[in-house]
Amino acid sequence: MFSVLRQSHGLQRFMLLLGFALVGAFLIIAIFAPWLAPYSFNADRSNGVVFGTQQAPSAAHLFGTTVGGTDVLSRVIFGARTAVEVIILAVILSALIGVPLGLVSGYLGGWLDRILVLIMDALYAFPSLLLAIVVSIVLSGGKSGAIGGILAAALSITVVFVPQYYRVIRNATLSVKAEPYVDAARVVGVRMPRILKKHIFSNVSQSLPVIGTLNASEAILTLAGLGFLGFGIEPSAAAEWGYDLNKALPDASSGIWWTGVFPGTAIVLIVLGATLVGESLNDILNPLLRTRSGDNPEADEAEIQAEFEDVTGDKYVAPSGTGVMSSGSTGDPKRVAALSLTDLAVTFRTDAASVHAVNGISFDVAPGEVVAVVGESGSGKSVSSRAVLGLLPSTAEVSGSARLGSRELLGMSSRELRPIRGDQVSMIFQEPSTALNPVYTVGWQIVEGLQAHSKISKKDARKRAVELLDLVGMPDPEHRVGYYPHQLSGGQKQRVVIAMAISCDPDVIIADEPTTALDVTVQAAILELLLSLRDRLGTAIVLITHNMGVVADMADRVVVMYRGNVVEQAPVSQLFSAPKHPYTRALLDAVPHLGKEDGPGLVDDNELVLSVDDLVVEFPGSLGRPAFRAVDHVSLEVRKGEVLGLVGESGSGKSTIGRATVGLQQPTSGTIHVSGNRISGLSDRQLRPLRSRFGFVFQDPASSLNPRMSIQQCIAEPLHVQTDMSQPEVDAKVRSLLESVELGGSYADRFPHELSGGQRQRVSLARALSLDPDLLIADEPTSALDVSVQARVLELFTELQQRLQFACLFISHDLAVVDTLANRVAVMQNGKLVESGPRGQVLGDPQEVYTKRLIAAVPVPDPDEQRRRREDRGHLLTDIS
Repeated sequence: MFSVLRQSHGLQRFMLLLGFALVGAFLIIAIFAPWLAPYSFNADRSNGVVFGTQQAPSAAHLFGTTVGGTDVLSRVIFGARTAVEVIILAVILSALIGVPLGLVSGYLGGWLDRILVLIMDALYAFPSLLLAIVVSIVLSGGKSGAIGGILAAALSITVVFVPQYYRVIRNATLSVKAEPYVDAARVVGVRMPRILKKHIFSNVSQSLPVIGTLNASEAILTLAGLGFLGFGIEPSAAAEWGYDLNKALPDASSGIWWTGVFPGTAIVLIVLGATLVGESLNDILNPLLRTRSGDNPEADEAEIQAEFEDVTGDKYVAPSGTGVMSSGSTGDPKRVAALSLTDLAVTFRTDAASVHAVNGISFDVAPGEVVAVVGESGSGKSVSSRAVLGLLPSTAEVSGSARLGSRELLGMSSRELRPIRGDQVSMIFQEPSTALNPVYTVGWQIVEGLQAHSKISKKDARKRAVELLDLVGMPDPEHRVGYYPHQLSGGQKQRVVIAMAISCDPDVIIADEPTTALDVTVQAAILELLLSLRDRLGTAIVLITHNMGVVADMADRVVVMYRGNVVEQAPVSQLFSAPKHPYTRALLDAVPHLGKEDGPGLVDDNELVLSVDDLVVEFPGSLGRPAFRAVDHVSLEVRKGEVLGLVGESGSGKSTIGRATVGLQQPTSGTIHVSGNRISGLSDRQLRPLRSRFGFVFQDPASSLNPRMSIQQCIAEPLHVQTDMSQPEVDAKVRSLLESVELGGSYADRFPHELSGGQRQRVSLARALSLDPDLLIADEPTSALDVSVQARVLELFTELQQRLQFACLFISHDLAVVDTLANRVAVMQNGKLVESGPRGQVLGDPQEVYTKRLIAAVPVPDPDEQRRRREDRGHLLTDIS
């Protein structure tokens, strides 16, 4: 309770305190009603003295009496007890019925889900009060009078609330059951009841307190409505405010106000209290609104020191200022900057914490120049760029200078920045799926930006939108201008975002990770597009990235950031050939380089672990559309101690093969064998005893671990499901696994959100290896990691694989990573296996045109080599065409 209060602020805290005070007061009144009320709820006399009728408020009767002579104060107090009893019963019963139905319906789907949805929608279509009246009549045996009894009243309200709980929990379950941590539980053979309890209910139940408090206020009003209309609790059985309001109606015309005002006020106050508590909990329980519990500069400095030494092996010394020349890093006084940052600092402050995200950095970018700002997550790259355009939240404090030509941007109001954003300075956001509004066509969104900055007709703006889409290489722009974002691929959405960014010919483009999560061929096309725009329009580009290959391909100069500081900046060739700072050297050393990795040799003599024969996987079509064939007659093998790298672009069928291999996806035809056991075609129940033979490492370490389970519980779950080990044996095994992935037993009691991305992926690896599997499926296990973290995870993976000799199907679109790990490589395109063979042959001397195009599109962390590869790629594309 107190931690909740500490997290609330200002008016929110006042509303929460008021709500709890009102609810608490009514709970106390309800509990101690017999002792607080001066009389019984239906008493009309005391000590032989008749109260009489319609006595006004007085010392003897503080709230007066009713026409029947009963004490109004006593009825209000006992009415509070009735209301609280009905509320608690109705909310509990509704949750006990609606929540399990929602869980089972959402998880199983199928005919059961369709039937339950139909029933709940039919109930929900009734006005709540009318539905409660119908139920009350049924419970009363068809009589039109009062139904009598607290339980009966609660049941009539329960029928109203069950559909609400059902719909909320079902919709949440539909979302959660698609999370990788649910698939991870299925992979190790967790049964459905445990999945529903441990993995789904624990992650959807956080909304129940909010629903319960808001339903409580609705229950009070429904109960009052039933009583007012004569369908409530038998008057002789309990006091009820709605009934009292009904009886007070004739008094209102006679000027007798007290019989109606006090019960009505009680209803208003308890509804207000429940509503305030519910609305406040809705804000406070929202994890996006939480802040850190404290700020410990000494601990932060120790963390920085440990991380820096882990990456570089050197001692970290925080730079004073930027460590470089401010505003003009070239040292040329004649240099004209399109955008110049000087001593830019950003601090996020809340009541509970103070986080210094950017510590006085300085750099600039000239017209027609590409300056790459590089560094790992948390270095301050994106925060500094957003500060320029005033896109940081209100908790951010920004100081220093950000000049666009001769104009100072910092300190401008949103109104002053509006004509600058998109017109003179535009931004390409990292994730196009969230940058585009899903309910509007991409053409509408481009037109909106054009009309915001220029006087142009809608017709001309749409024509310009088509021209922009054509400029960024969108296929069939006249038609796709009317597409919604969900109808476009990731690369096409990124092209739309770029079209929006260049629509007004800006002086500066800030590109924040513009190629993250894109296939290498799409990435190459996007980079070509940005460079052509630079050359054609003379636009200055600030490229924010952690991909050093992209930096080598595009940048003229590089600014290296670490923990909010600029530690080095230099021309791109100089930085790559002679980096000065230890962090820069460590960053470059961690980047895998396609063609220069000394990967493992072949293991053809080892026993066969995975055999995939003529695999076909089809997904059914809809509304007359044919089925989609994701995997088309694929055959492959993986032997003990071998890593098979499965590569290809998004949609090529790589992940579908991986999921089919562990029984998460049923094949349409073909067979899959693991260690001689047939996997394909088996149900979850039949697969359960075989699931100890394989493990699965998912792409996103954050979503593959249940946020409600500790690290100990995450790793121990396969052991509990598949073995008969005692709890002490399980604990010892978990500690051993944590040690094997270089984390240590102290991490066992932590939760996933307390770990970094690399640490979470190590936990995922420990869980996948907990049952000593014969086969490990690794689906893009390092794509979400920074390069130095990726290097440490890959090094650990290699050491474990060599020691444990498990077979591994390593799925990736990063050919440099595959070049580091794989014995053999298989290349997928549009569901088909187009080339396979030893790593050196496939990646060093590819035979298929598609493989050549993939390899040519991979940027390497060497500017000179990348220039040669760019020329070779141009020749290759010419030859192909």
